[in-house]
Amino acid sequence: MASQTRILLSLLFLSLSPLLISCDKDPVHLHFYVHMLPNKTEVLVAKSDIPVPGSFYNFGSVIVLDNLITEGPENTSYPLGRTQGLMSVMNSLTVAWAANIVFTAGQYNGSSLAILGTDDVSQPIRELAIAGGSGYFRMAQGYITIKTYSVDFNIGGAEIEVDLYAYPAKY
Repeated sequence: MASQTRILLSLLFLSLSPLLISCDKDPVHLHFYVHMLPNKTEVLVAKSDIPVPGSFYNFGSVIVLDNLITEGPENTSYPLGRTQGLMSVMNSLTVAWAANIVFTAGQYNGSSLAILGTDDVSQPIRELAIAGGSGYFRMAQGYITIKTYSVDFNIGGAEIEVDLYAYPAKY
């Protein structure tokens, strides 16, 4: 019995050791807001004629992003950086993200995180993967959760609330 317990504990340690070895910095949790403004910080660069019910965009639309990130929900709140990259619209209320969170102020100024994944905007809380980064976040892993904070149906804009959990890698 004791040897089985030692074997199980050894296997558990070995399964967790990549996590222990890969991160020599403290995990980072950040909370911020992204301001999405069509025709100001988001530009439609490709579209189709296939409508998506309930969406401002059609299936296959590709949007280039350069959205402001702030500490608070107001766009006049302290700016932390930008979300820069692409969103593509799927055949539902889902968008695929390929973007970077670029920090331009604060402790992580000059660093960035690569974000990938699908975002079903009909869900109250969504999750995207952190697939790397630069600067302080070089080779980071982790995830972000997204909640829609507000929507402006007149222009198709939105503010999203983000909780970021990043695990910077040892290098």
